[in-house]
Amino acid sequence: MALALSGCATAYHRTAADSEGLHCRADGTPPAARETPATPDCHPVLLTFDLPAERDFRTALWDTADTPTLSSQDPAPAAAAATTPPPPTQNPFSKDYLKLIGTDIRETFTAPARWDTCDWLVFGGVAAGVGTAFAFDQDIQRAVQRNRNSTVDNVFDAVTPFGGGYAFATLGGFYFGGMIFDDRRAKAVALDGVSASLIAAGLILYPVKYTVGRSRPSDNVGPYHFNPFSGHDSFPSGHATEAFAVATVIAEHYDSIWIKVTSYGLASMVGYARLNSNVHWASDVLAGAALGTFVGHVVVHVNENHWRLSVQPVLGPNTRGAQMSLSF
Repeated sequence: MALALSGCATAYHRTAADSEGLHCRADGTPPAARETPATPDCHPVLLTFDLPAERDFRTALWDTADTPTLSSQDPAPAAAAATTPPPPTQNPFSKDYLKLIGTDIRETFTAPARWDTCDWLVFGGVAAGVGTAFAFDQDIQRAVQRNRNSTVDNVFDAVTPFGGGYAFATLGGFYFGGMIFDDRRAKAVALDGVSASLIAAGLILYPVKYTVGRSRPSDNVGPYHFNPFSGHDSFPSGHATEAFAVATVIAEHYDSIWIKVTSYGLASMVGYARLNSNVHWASDVLAGAALGTFVGHVVVHVNENHWRLSVQPVLGPNTRGAQMSLSF
């Protein structure tokens, strides 16, 4: 993909007595009285932005080497030298990353204020699904428990940690793999996954859990027993929230259908594992899955848009200005 822009470019030296900027006249003639004799005349220049045919937004987030290149057909380039700032850091302990998490938090909590009709319809559909599951929680719990056996228990016990410690191990694998293979997208998956996990679990999940105070199936008091701030914390499922937050971040970064199916399939298995272990109701799992998916989606797209536009100063003997790079 290429984007070409044409216009008038002038390189000039500012005299010591001149404290104002110079501009081309409408007829293309430079204001010679205010320039040194070495200043060239105004002439049209064709600027071409060369872009790869296939591009992932988030690769551009971390890689300034992949930003569009600026070329000129002018035989006398204006800038002889340029200074380029370093790319945005991928250090999870840097101030830049902490600021990015702050932006993610703000955008996540204010996202409903920007929803359109379609978004509210999706929200209504998800709420209806959770409400329907809530009405049949007892029946679903009994059906799942009737189908338990040692093989089923072993399979789902093995995938349960992907809603906890294994999820963070997976993100760590993405980060260190990105370091080894210089894969900035893999690092972005890890950093977005950590941000989504902190927001979904730390700022939303646990406050809701203890405020709602729903009893677990193993408490044997039924699906409709609620005692706020009592320590009961069944709704929503924390494992499902974490699994779907990480799965959504991974799926949003990669276009491969197999990666998406694997990510969401494993997260769904984590959700069913919580039913199989008789520690959550179906509505708990659906609510957690919806929460994790929502936060993961917001975090990825907020960070993507935040880094799409970069401005870099350009300094040379005959020019002062800035280069703006837009990845799309």
